[in-house]
Amino acid sequence: MGTVETPATGTLDNKTLTLPPVPDNLPRWMDNKDRNHIYRKRGSYNDDIYNVRSLALDLNAVAVGHAMAYQDLVIGKADRLETDTFNRINWVLKNPPRFMPDEANISSTFGRRYGVLEQVFDWTHVLHAQTVDVLASTKLTDTQKDAEIERLYRFYVDSVPYAITPLPLNMGYLDSQPYSKAFRQKYPKVNGLFWGYHWLQGTMYDLLSGKTLQEQRNAYATAGKRYHEVELYRTDRPFMPMFAELSPDFAARFPHISNTFDNLHMLHDMVNDILASDWMTEEQKKVQIKRAIWMVSAEAHKDMKPGDFNANEPLHDHRFMPGMPGMGMMPAGLMNHGMPTNQPPGITEQHKTNHDPIKHNTLPQGKTEPNLRIPAGKHTGH
Repeated sequence: MGTVETPATGTLDNKTLTLPPVPDNLPRWMDNKDRNHIYRKRGSYNDDIYNVRSLALDLNAVAVGHAMAYQDLVIGKADRLETDTFNRINWVLKNPPRFMPDEANISSTFGRRYGVLEQVFDWTHVLHAQTVDVLASTKLTDTQKDAEIERLYRFYVDSVPYAITPLPLNMGYLDSQPYSKAFRQKYPKVNGLFWGYHWLQGTMYDLLSGKTLQEQRNAYATAGKRYHEVELYRTDRPFMPMFAELSPDFAARFPHISNTFDNLHMLHDMVNDILASDWMTEEQKKVQIKRAIWMVSAEAHKDMKPGDFNANEPLHDHRFMPGMPGMGMMPAGLMNHGMPTNQPPGITEQHKTNHDPIKHNTLPQGKTEPNLRIPAGKHTGH
């Protein structure tokens, strides 16, 4: 049994005893263990990200990283994660595959063990990939792109039960579980790669929006260089990069999609932390991963809306109002996913993030401050 620093107080044994239970009467789809590959929606824009080829190849490589780490964590190679696994992932990042790999084939043991989790990841990854294809399209107008992105989102939430909620979840709560921060503390180099992926995935939306193909290529020449030279290897972030900071224009137009992607990345972090917590039994890990899926699922927050707040139930802390992208609450003492800050009592980190001009060094080239205007009539979630 190893020593793990977590946000919880008390001894290790106490943490084991106080692991939160899975709610009763979860939907049947959460017990699905069958493989269920989900195919993307048909569209003339599919694979248009290859117009910006260097970005497409980097995204292909990103798909490999999580899968390699998950597989090694569950087949007894956790002690090599910061050495052998890191080196293998880093090689792929520098030598990306020509086509998008099937993560299920890379992390086959992980997929069999944790069942429906892979489908939850895949379903949101499909939305991720198709929205980027739309933005990279040279055939659609900007108006048509916005309409198609909304159509893809409706397909995402209506087609299968695996959707992640678009509500602004309380990230401070999600990141304060008994196992939270285990992965970043034990494996800072690999965690740095993962959050580097999140930086890329968050940055590329504004990088692609409203630009000609040549402008997109030029923009990624700069952003891609920064991604490879700096962002992939940072180990000093206390919190994951998020969309409202990295692509503020996209997040303002599509706060529900921005929130969905941030919630997806939080689910990745929670799963990482559970797998890295060697004080849990295998059965406890399965239970906690199922609970983590439920916490970020759209079904768990059905019929709720942005602005809802229950002081007695942090799972349903959605206190950001309609149209505001970002997290409902951030861990105290952090802002801009990187720098600790002092702030007046009563002002949340996310409040500051969404109201102050972001003086952050990871904005896409050419941006000086975020546009957080809220378009009238935009759908903001359930």
